[in-house]
Amino acid sequence: MGEDVIGFKDYQLTIDKIFRHGLHVAPDQKLVYAPPNLPKREYTYRDFAERVGRLGTVLEDLAVKRAERPWEMGSRVAVMDWNTIRFQELMYAVPMYGSVLFTVNIRLAPKEILYTMNVAEPEVLFIHTDFVPYLTALLENVKTIKNVIIMSDQVTCTGEGEVPEVKAPEGVEVYEYEDLLKSAGGKTFSWPELNEYVVASLFFTSGTTGLPKGVYHTHRQIVLASMQILLASMEYPLRSSNRDSVLILVPYFHIFGWMQPYYCFIGGNMMIFPGRYEWGHITRLIMEYIPEAEKVGGRVTTGGVPTMLYAILQEAKKMGVTNLKGFLFGYGGEALPASVYEEAKRMGVSVITGYGPSETLTAITRAVFIPRLWMKMGLDEEKLIDHFVLSNSLGVTIPLSFVRVVDEDGRDVPADGKTPGRILFEAPSVTREYYKEPEKTKHAWRFGAFDVDDYVVMDEHGCIMFVDRAKDAIKSGGEWIPSTRLEGFISTHPAVAEVAAIGVSHPKWVERPIALVVLKPEYKGKVTEEDIINHLMKHHVETGEMPKWWIPDKIIFMDELPKTSTGKIDKKVLREKYKE
Repeated sequence: MGEDVIGFKDYQLTIDKIFRHGLHVAPDQKLVYAPPNLPKREYTYRDFAERVGRLGTVLEDLAVKRAERPWEMGSRVAVMDWNTIRFQELMYAVPMYGSVLFTVNIRLAPKEILYTMNVAEPEVLFIHTDFVPYLTALLENVKTIKNVIIMSDQVTCTGEGEVPEVKAPEGVEVYEYEDLLKSAGGKTFSWPELNEYVVASLFFTSGTTGLPKGVYHTHRQIVLASMQILLASMEYPLRSSNRDSVLILVPYFHIFGWMQPYYCFIGGNMMIFPGRYEWGHITRLIMEYIPEAEKVGGRVTTGGVPTMLYAILQEAKKMGVTNLKGFLFGYGGEALPASVYEEAKRMGVSVITGYGPSETLTAITRAVFIPRLWMKMGLDEEKLIDHFVLSNSLGVTIPLSFVRVVDEDGRDVPADGKTPGRILFEAPSVTREYYKEPEKTKHAWRFGAFDVDDYVVMDEHGCIMFVDRAKDAIKSGGEWIPSTRLEGFISTHPAVAEVAAIGVSHPKWVERPIALVVLKPEYKGKVTEEDIINHLMKHHVETGEMPKWWIPDKIIFMDELPKTSTGKIDKKVLREKYKE
């Protein structure tokens, strides 16, 4: 048994297996690049594979270094782009070559981008023309960059146009993306056989509670995470299939677009890349592709933070559209306001939720109907979805992933739907460490499973309900007020589009909550602070759902709330503004 078996080869779970499988099952399926104000470009999976092969030659010609041993990193290859066909190509070519794809969060502040760049130390930078104005500062401050490849939507979509002229420092070469692909034509690139534990990706958290932290993942983790999310998505109520058309909205710089570039390719789905975020354009794409998907028994599906869904609904209403049946939106990142959820339902939009921080690479929980849930609650689909959305549930764990909910000493707390605790992750996709952050890594692993400082409760059905991030919880008179629960109650008022609850200093109670509210356009100037407080009293305090002392001391109406780089409400900015 211990002897070598002639011909046996240990099968490596590497990204090229996803690539080969998608090409095998859907060679003629379409990838549609549809940026605003330019003609669409359609590629088949075959066309895509040919372009990815050319990129392999390009990386070789640029002398990019590849990793060979487990947990080793090759050259870091940075990408600053919108969700484009080029980004999709790089998602495969870079890790399949054996180097590390570093997806730069373009929504971070310039100083934070420089910080993440200097931590990552990329040698190659692929950059969209929209971000070329930052290039001089990048090259002055990030000395590791030796090659810059400029990417133009106009050139990709029309084959014509010029890219901005760049004055690069000595030792830095500048190229244009499509020119490089053309120069690599005619050559057959042989992808190397990599160890599945070679590092494939590096990206940074959105900096919700401090400086962004780097997390990295191996080929094996990406393949397993893709399979996990695909398995979960096939359950009720999602029932995803390869007949669905997927609109790629989650930014690829944010947790690899929630893994869509990989699990959609495994499924052989049509993928639509909208480029720069223009919500009127995106809404028109949804309406255009719903009937196309329906012809084959599919839907248009997408995902993102709740503000994205709200933007789509508002644009649809401006266009006089009241029915978006055939459209599914999966949200995460923060709670969906109840009034927005009800509006989505009225317009025929299917809504689903899930949860997974950057550290876990994929969703660890998804709102799917497991037997433990439907055998107790019944099979009324709307009732089950309401249970997830209206209670700010994150869903249940996806296959092969587990969570524990523990107290401050790492002891498990009861799954009673009431007792909050820290959520700990046990999953094949969890990052090994925070890159170059040993103390933060030690803190995260101190209980033997990964802790990201989020608080949740678990109910008897195995559903995880989000309570708060450690730094967002409001402590008033020695008692905790979960900001997300309070926001959930406020969001049930039909006028509320967005809400953030924060704690401000108080001479007696240490902290008291205030609420920052954005009203829907049709309610602006018609709703008062007293209206919101009366709604909370009547519908939540008097019904016993919410303690009276949770009512905010002040309701402040705003035109918009500040957002983080990934579209979440930025409470750091709000706490600083209202700290007095």
